[in-house]
Amino acid sequence: MISFTRYPHVRDLLIHYAKDLNLNEIIQILDTRVENELDAEKLSRFIWSVADKMSEDCNSGVLVLGRKDNSDMLPDVEYEVTLYLSELGFEHVWDRVSDEENP
Repeated sequence: MISFTRYPHVRDLLIHYAKDLNLNEIIQILDTRVENELDAEKLSRFIWSVADKMSEDCNSGVLVLGRKDNSDMLPDVEYEVTLYLSELGFEHVWDRVSDEENP
């Protein structure tokens, strides 16, 4: 299971959006671990889709984890995902996907 020690709420947020977006493959990765570069890319792309969905939910007034605006969690998500993927040797994947998704 992927757990985040500094900001444990990041896992709750990611699980919420993986379920909300019906991404069973991402739920499986979060419940186990990133095993390879393909998993790292899938998780990285998912993180950017979460950022987009968080913005949509905020603008629509949707409550997520009891709050309408969770944008203050984005730096926590970036910190934890960067650290996690770096520790596994996949920081280059995160950097590449981030550059592609946020030119």
